[in-house]
Amino acid sequence: MIGGFDMELINRFIGEYTKARKKRKTEILKQYSKLTGVSRQASIKRFLRYMVTNKNDGREIIVNKRGPKIKYGIIHKEIIKKCWELAGNVCAEKIHPMIKIYIEQLELNNKLSFYPKEVIEQVKDISLGTLKGIMVGFPRIHANRHKGNIDIYKQVPIIADFGKYARYRPGYTEVDYVEHNGGNSSGNFAITGVYVDLFSQWIARASGLGKNLGSVESIDKKAHQKIFHPIIHYHPDSEKSILKLLFDRMRNGKSKTSFHLSRSRPYKKNDNAHVEQKNGDKVRKLVGYFRYDSEEEVELLNQIYDRADLIDNFFIATAKLKKKIKNSKGKVIKKIYYKPQTPYQRLMTNKHIPLEIKLELEAIYRNLNMVKLKEEMDGILEKLYEIICEENGQKPKRFQGQKLLSNKIRKKSFQGHLINI
Repeated sequence: MIGGFDMELINRFIGEYTKARKKRKTEILKQYSKLTGVSRQASIKRFLRYMVTNKNDGREIIVNKRGPKIKYGIIHKEIIKKCWELAGNVCAEKIHPMIKIYIEQLELNNKLSFYPKEVIEQVKDISLGTLKGIMVGFPRIHANRHKGNIDIYKQVPIIADFGKYARYRPGYTEVDYVEHNGGNSSGNFAITGVYVDLFSQWIARASGLGKNLGSVESIDKKAHQKIFHPIIHYHPDSEKSILKLLFDRMRNGKSKTSFHLSRSRPYKKNDNAHVEQKNGDKVRKLVGYFRYDSEEEVELLNQIYDRADLIDNFFIATAKLKKKIKNSKGKVIKKIYYKPQTPYQRLMTNKHIPLEIKLELEAIYRNLNMVKLKEEMDGILEKLYEIICEENGQKPKRFQGQKLLSNKIRKKSFQGHLINI
C-alpha cells in the first residue's frame, strides 16, 4: 500500500509528469525518490500506475506508448486465418506470395463480405515479418494427425534396462524384425520376426513378405505356434506395426493370458540386446544378407526356421552371464557365466513352467532327430541358394554357407540384390 504522503506527491507531480519531456521526467522521478525514499524503478511503476486519471482536475490523461502504432488488429487476424485455413495450414513463407490470390478466392465465394474493403486491402499489403508475427498465435496442427493411432507411442512405456529380467523367470520376451532387402529398401521384401525369451533363450523365428500389418500378424501367429511357455511381457522396438498388433491384443483381451507391453528407445539397440544378438547369429549367419522378395523365398525361409528353431532350442547350448567383475574405475575386467544349457533344459528345470507344458516339451524332444533336421535344413538352404544364383545369372555351386559365394556374385552386391559380406 502507498502511504498518504506518497499518494499526495503523485497527485501533485502527475500532471506535469505526463506532459514533460524526458529530461524533466527524470528530474521529477529523482525528486520523488528523494522525498519518499523509494528506488527509481519503484517510482516509475507508481507513476505509470496512476497515469490514467488526473485527480486534481478530473481530466483523462492519454499515455503514449513507445514503439510503432498497431496497424493490424483482430479483424486483420481473422482474414489472415481464413487464408491460412484455405491453404491447408501451411507456413507464412508459403502464404505470403499467394495471399492476394487467397483473398480473391474468398471474395468470389462471399467469405469476406462482412469485412471493410480498406481492411482487406491492408491485409493484401502485409509484410512477411508481420505475417509471421500474427501467425505465431495460430493453433499448431500436428504433422502426424492423419497417421492413425499415433498416440500408441504415448501409451506404451519405454524400458531401457529390459535385460534385467533375464534372471527372473521365463516369459519376458524381446521382439525384433530383420529386413531381407539386400541393401536396397525399395519395393516389397521379406522380413523375419525374431522372438527371444530372456531367461531360457528360447527362440522363435518366422518370415513374411512386406512390413504391413497383415504380414506382421502372419509372422506373429507362426512364431507363437513355436512358443509353449506363457509370455508375460513383450518388449519390441518402436516399429508401429508390431506395437499396434501387441497393443490391440493387450487392450482387447485377445490373448489367453494377460501380459505387459513396453518398448525400447528409438535407435538404441542395446535396449534389446538379446534379440539383436540373435539377429546376427540366428538369422544373418543362417540365411545371409541376400534380398528375398518372392512368396517362394518366404516359404523356404519359414521351412528353414522351423528346423532351425527345433535344433537351437533343443540341442544347442547357450551361455548366460552370471555376473561382471569390475575394477576400481568401473571397467569390466572379467565376466562369469553359468554352465551352458539348452533353452529346453532351462525350461524343464524351472519351477514357473507348468507340468503339462514340460510333458509336452519332453514328448517333442523324444521324437526329434537332430541329424535328420540338419540335413533337411541344409537341403532347403541349397534350394534357396540356387534361386538367388538363378536370379543373378550365376551357376550354383555346392552350398556350404555364405563363404563360398563367387566373386561375380560379390560384385553384383551393389546392384540392389546382394551386399558384400
